[in-house]
Amino acid sequence: MLLKFEQAFIRANQFAVGGLLLVMAVLVFANVVLRYLAGMSLPWVEEITRYMMIWVAWLAVGLAMREGAHIAIDNFQNVLPARWGHALRIVVLASILAFFAAVAWFGFQYSLFAWRQESAVLRLSLGAVYLAIPIGSVLMLVHTLVIARQMVAHRTTAEDQAKAAEFSVI
Repeated sequence: MLLKFEQAFIRANQFAVGGLLLVMAVLVFANVVLRYLAGMSLPWVEEITRYMMIWVAWLAVGLAMREGAHIAIDNFQNVLPARWGHALRIVVLASILAFFAAVAWFGFQYSLFAWRQESAVLRLSLGAVYLAIPIGSVLMLVHTLVIARQMVAHRTTAEDQAKAAEFSVI
């Protein structure tokens, strides 16, 4: 059951990120074409794509973590005896969970604070834009909890590092 949830969760997260990227690409391309062919551009495209990029970054943070694409310094844990390396990974896991729980909490508070502020062109609620922070943080928490056992038990290999480096370039 957890595997089905995990697969559906990952697919939904990937779909949201991919969909936003696709819409952003179409909007920016159309605006460039309009600028060079018709001599005009749509002022709202720059604003909406900026906010979409914020959402993409926050929604994708958990997916990148799952692939090992974030910067990580694992040399220290690899040279420690197995028991100490395991304990260090538990501390790192707890730190990740605590950090993103705090970011989710404060991000939500900030979103509420900014809810009545409006963007310059589209008059969108900036609180809705800032909701990307707590939502992305909660997604990161879920991704982390789902793979927590793997994170704690895993010792990084050269193959894992190469795969993460390859994913980060894509």
